Amino acid sequence: MGSISKRLKSLIQSNQSVDSSDSVEPVKSDANGLSPEAVKWAYHLYLDREPESEQVVEEHLRKCASTEELRANFIYSTEFREKNPTLHVPVLLGNEPPMYIEHTCSEEVLQSLFDHVQSIWQELGKTEPHWSVVISEQYRQSNLHANKDAFYRTGRQHVEQLFGSLERNHVDYSGFRTCLDYGCGVGRITRHLAERFERVFACDISQSHLECMDQYLIEENVSNVSLHHMKRVRDVEDLPKVDVAFSILVLQHNPPPVIGFLVEALIRSLSPAGVAFLQVPTYRLDYAFSITDYLSEQASQGVEMHVLPQRMIFDIVQSAGARVLEVIDDNWTGLRYKEVSNTFVIQK
Repeated sequence: MGSISKRLKSLIQSNQSVDSSDSVEPVKSDANGLSPEAVKWAYHLYLDREPESEQVVEEHLRKCASTEELRANFIYSTEFREKNPTLHVPVLLGNEPPMYIEHTCSEEVLQSLFDHVQSIWQELGKTEPHWSVVISEQYRQSNLHANKDAFYRTGRQHVEQLFGSLERNHVDYSGFRTCLDYGCGVGRITRHLAERFERVFACDISQSHLECMDQYLIEENVSNVSLHHMKRVRDVEDLPKVDVAFSILVLQHNPPPVIGFLVEALIRSLSPAGVAFLQVPTYRLDYAFSITDYLSEQASQGVEMHVLPQRMIFDIVQSAGARVLEVIDDNWTGLRYKEVSNTFVIQK
């Protein structure tokens, strides 16, 4: 296995094929630097089988912009995990150092933090609205025409996870009619939530993303979604009460004080017995957050990734008059070393 791994690494990095006599000849590679032979060897190495078809190989080449992305596609797959159950170890061992996170701030500072995040996503919505939601080369505007349907299909799994979690925790959702989708983006998940609820309130801080989403919903003849632009951090408090508050792959892009405020606001938006389904990164080795440093350094101008510890979320849930039904270890941040992301199932 070790020799195969070395040969595969060499194959992927040099875009060369290896025949039975170990002679090396170049093969045609995709524009992203990977070759069809590299993908086929990855199937052998990670899944011990041939790819299903040439079309599947081509799909990997379209989706992956690097050897890192190709490798991740395989080792994070359900099939690889089922075949290699002993390879998965706990992310945290318990002796990791604490994180310094400044959380409390004034409403004025809270809005300043929110404004910075909003400016980034408003610009991304103008240039690469779909790619900013799912970072893959196939979803850039130059490639979107051929991949738009595939992009929106990826949202269905999140809705299935929501209802699977409700059933697993014995939550009776037969009377649930309304849903709040916070950070709806271009409607990737909203489209599928609209199939399960009578009314969906879709909220986002980026007007440009919402405009893109509005056009998509018109094209799909979806009429039970209302769009709401969050101009100020407290705008979320003015929305109607709902049965479900949903937010995946969104809160993590906000500084910790904003995450905390939004988590509490989303829980308080619930009707009695309503459920919040919220994803938040909760630990990262060497992560720290200082409000003064963040604002004085003008933060970053790209997509940010932040953390809010579980203990803070538990305190917020309690103060909002709710309870945690389940904490799921998810892989939405990519299962990076010493980093934890959790999806919280919370009931009012």
